[in-house]
Amino acid sequence: MVSRRNFFSIFLMMAVLLFMFQFSQVVRESQSNYDVNTYVSDQPLSGQQRWRQKFSKEYQIGSYRSGDYALFFGEDGSNLEQVVEQWCSYTKRNLIVCASLDEYTISRLNLPEVVLIDSRVIDLEDGLPSFNKYTSLGVPIIFCNMPDPLVIRRNAFVKNMFGIREVIQNEVEVEGVHLFGDFLLGGESFYKAESEEDEDMQDLDLTMPWYFTSSGTKTYMVGMLDEMMSGNEARNEYFPSLIWRNGYNNSHVFMINGDYLESMLGVGILDGIMYEADSYALYPVVNAQNVAVVNFPGFAGENDAEMVRLYSRNTEGAMRDIFWPAISGMAENSHYRLTSLMTAQYNYSDDVEPSGNMLAFYLQQFREFGSEAGLSLDDWDEMELGQKLQRDEQFYSSLKETYTYGAAYANPEELGGLEAFLNGEGLLRNVETVTSDYQDMQPIVSYYNDDVTLQSTTADARFHTYSDNLRVRSIETALGYSNVMLDMYPVIWPE
Repeated sequence: MVSRRNFFSIFLMMAVLLFMFQFSQVVRESQSNYDVNTYVSDQPLSGQQRWRQKFSKEYQIGSYRSGDYALFFGEDGSNLEQVVEQWCSYTKRNLIVCASLDEYTISRLNLPEVVLIDSRVIDLEDGLPSFNKYTSLGVPIIFCNMPDPLVIRRNAFVKNMFGIREVIQNEVEVEGVHLFGDFLLGGESFYKAESEEDEDMQDLDLTMPWYFTSSGTKTYMVGMLDEMMSGNEARNEYFPSLIWRNGYNNSHVFMINGDYLESMLGVGILDGIMYEADSYALYPVVNAQNVAVVNFPGFAGENDAEMVRLYSRNTEGAMRDIFWPAISGMAENSHYRLTSLMTAQYNYSDDVEPSGNMLAFYLQQFREFGSEAGLSLDDWDEMELGQKLQRDEQFYSSLKETYTYGAAYANPEELGGLEAFLNGEGLLRNVETVTSDYQDMQPIVSYYNDDVTLQSTTADARFHTYSDNLRVRSIETALGYSNVMLDMYPVIWPE
């Protein structure tokens, strides 16, 4: 039997513990300022003050300083030219584009920093005197793709400039791709399917010409052939070379065997090449790693029956007890910043209306994790954007929260009609950043307008292929930027 003294001591101890835990929670909630978005700036970036590239299709001697521009010979408007232009814009290089070698006059007083050649447009045999002059003056040359192997076979001077010892086959199919370390961020990587699961990830082009490179060349990426393996040791010098460098005259010549520069994958490859052309490379980066959780949380229990069947919880409970702990744990372990782009509801045509009971909880959670809440503009009822925004604004304004939404997600189809709703008086009035899906030939980071930045996602958290991995490495190398998209709509509404 417990004595009165022991009972009183136990009661007092429990009361003190209860007070301590409850008091700390009250203090934390009172000082959390969860309804304040610290990521919204009083002085946001202005596109009016951004660096503007000098772009010219006509070169005049004296119009540029020596080393102040890149020179591209190729087709204006092609995918390759667009990637080169975007790369120059990111690295703050001016650009001159010429359709032929004759359009440019070489001057020792105004030499380009680098020359880029579209080998499928420019006649390499006729251009040998120009290439010799560029390299003798110390200007590196990048051949952004390879000419027909027959051109290399029949011309010893082209073969010597490219650092090719022998053309083994005009076309060979390899088993995978080996990226060596110290070229792109992330180090060495093997893109070879070793299992059935890997087969779903293999989407790289595995058909290519097979060149043996000469001694004195440096290789950065090769195709992998099982028959060229000696025991457990790869004989890399005999593998089909994909990206390599050759010392030529007083400079370096770089070769790209494939179409790697005809998508945004090319921006990081070009930065890696420029570092290899000199002892260092200095260029601006974004310096950001982010996970954009799109359509989370939602505030309407529109699919409760399916959530209960799968998770023994309704939609609200599954989001709070299962999805949010997993998402926040992932972000904490990976040291990524988290942006949660919320949706008021998934289906606007049913009778289930959103409830704001959990909004304060999530805003407080986001604040504790250093995350930002934004708005998702996705809609699955094909409702007009203006009508959706009107419905969403009615919901958020009814909650009397003072949180300022500075970020929004829009899929590529919605981007064109977004301008009318930005910087106005509606729900998007304070938006400074718009996130959208990766589009192959669209800028990764740019200005949507002078007051709003447009930031593309770089990877899909649910699907990842070898080409996706290579592209992410390249973009991280070029921009110091990663933005992984996790779309929660397929999770809330599974097939």
